[in-house]
Amino acid sequence: MINTTPPPDSGPSSSPPNSPRAFLRRAAQALEQSPLKDVQRNVRALAHSAAGRLDLVTRDEFEALQAMLEASAQRVAQLEAQVAALESQLGASGRAGTPTNDPAAGPTVVPAGSREAGPLAD
Repeated sequence: MINTTPPPDSGPSSSPPNSPRAFLRRAAQALEQSPLKDVQRNVRALAHSAAGRLDLVTRDEFEALQAMLEASAQRVAQLEAQVAALESQLGASGRAGTPTNDPAAGPTVVPAGSREAGPLAD
């Protein structure tokens, strides 16, 4: 008896069985059915889940915060320069008995008859 059923790859849109197109089609089918595809899906889902749990910001938010931080750093540097200038003026004026915030300088002692009263004055 003669087999009259057409081969599975034959048809109007199919390529000859040994053609590169048929090979690529068989390779794509094999990849779709392989465990590699499942692993790829699982890794993608795991990465998506992990990224969802992170506290992420958009690029625009990051750049805005970075600009604010740079402006704040410049302002702090400017204020530090002003404080240093004021401290040097204060030191140059030679005012004795003036309280300071420097703990290394020790307590400020004001003479008992002085008009300035401090914590150690009588």
